[in-house]
Amino acid sequence: MEQTNQNDDVFSDEQRQMYRRLDAEVQPLVEGGALRQAIRRLNAALETMGDHDQSAPLKGRVLVRRGECYLDLDEGRQALADAEEALRLGVDSPAVWSLAGWASYHLDKISTAKEHFDRALGHDPDDVTLLTGRALVLMELDEFDAAQADITRGLKEHRDDPDLLQIRGEIHMHKGDLDAATRDLEEAYELQPQDPEYALTLARLRLAKGEVQPALQVVSAAVDEDEEFILEAILLRSHLHLLSGNNKEARADAIRASNLFPDEAFAFVQLAHVQLTEGNLRLAEKAAERAVLLDPSLSDGYLVRAAAHQMSGHTDEAREDFERASQAPAELPMFLLGPAHDLVEGAPGGFDPELLEMLREEAADGGFDPSAFASAFGGGEDGGFGMGMNPMDMLGQIFDDSGNIRGPLKPIFEMAFKNAPKIMENLPPELLGDIDPEDLEQMDFSNLSGEEIEERMKEFYRMMQSGQDPFASGGDDDPPDEPGPDDSDG
Repeated sequence: MEQTNQNDDVFSDEQRQMYRRLDAEVQPLVEGGALRQAIRRLNAALETMGDHDQSAPLKGRVLVRRGECYLDLDEGRQALADAEEALRLGVDSPAVWSLAGWASYHLDKISTAKEHFDRALGHDPDDVTLLTGRALVLMELDEFDAAQADITRGLKEHRDDPDLLQIRGEIHMHKGDLDAATRDLEEAYELQPQDPEYALTLARLRLAKGEVQPALQVVSAAVDEDEEFILEAILLRSHLHLLSGNNKEARADAIRASNLFPDEAFAFVQLAHVQLTEGNLRLAEKAAERAVLLDPSLSDGYLVRAAAHQMSGHTDEAREDFERASQAPAELPMFLLGPAHDLVEGAPGGFDPELLEMLREEAADGGFDPSAFASAFGGGEDGGFGMGMNPMDMLGQIFDDSGNIRGPLKPIFEMAFKNAPKIMENLPPELLGDIDPEDLEQMDFSNLSGEEIEERMKEFYRMMQSGQDPFASGGDDDPPDEPGPDDSDG
């Protein structure tokens, strides 16, 4: 039947009463979560309707109701099919266009979804659900100003809606306006502090601003208070613990995540990160193997397995895994940080997603050896677990031309430096070179700040550049001794 400009007003009194009775049966099922039962009841109603024109408006409205149930079940294809059938029957109402818009959005048909929301808002320009839907679509299209206008319009009538505040806060993040994002996200969190979604988004923003401890505090409350916490939340807390030097807590969160989400590769990638930081190479390799098995397309799994192989001296396996990791961008940073992913570059103590991209670009140009990355975690006098690396080549990967540690590497080296004794204790004896294992017990860098660690590394690099031996006794200001047979020994 050719579509006409019809809506619910064309119902006859009898049809309107029939729909009200049907809706009175279906609504309690929907509210109780019995969506399949609601769909069966709607199916039965549709079977009683004929194909004649008089029943088309009522049939179309029932299709929309069923499509809404399918959408609640995340079955976007069935929902979109019901919306399209209702449109074919001539139903032209905000409800059917809204269903078509949301179904298309869930199916990543973004441009089509925008067209449907535009049609729906043509009927009801102030509907908050429709404004929210179109704003989400506009965000996918990177039209952030238009998306912000829709959400702000919705907030005029619903000033205390935390969903709208959170969405606008995310829009501000995409636009780089961190102050405005902070205002909206803190207000959303204060309105519903028990909701883990609002806590997670606020924690991500705080991490992007370099506020590691405030981020940890917010996300911890979300994980501790919610028995069915979000995977991203506990993995983000594990990462924040790792940045703070709380390795035990970081490991506990990663293990908990892998136990509760045994089919999620990201949980095992994070667990491997923690085990690598602590120098537990066998456990790190085991976790990385699990991540690769769960999702062979995820580059992060190959990367952590490459690091575990490299640090264990299995250089051929490490090189092969690193090549696999270089074939696709890392996904864990985006998974953990969501809309804050693009904001963290250079944030003090933050998670810098540029790290892996930098390593990949250098690998693609032939200028990066994975052992330079792995050597940050230990190694003998050959600088890289038997790789025979030139130390200055390795340090050139770490420092820029001004003598500063490259931004993406700061968090990695801070963690590695603080945990160096523990990491080296776990290495096989043949990888320690001339280091006396008993000397490891005297090493304690855990209380050094990030600035102190960077200064020590910069001084080390400066001495290497000038040809001095950074391991020799004494310093630049020491008076020269009489020449002797041991003067050149470090």
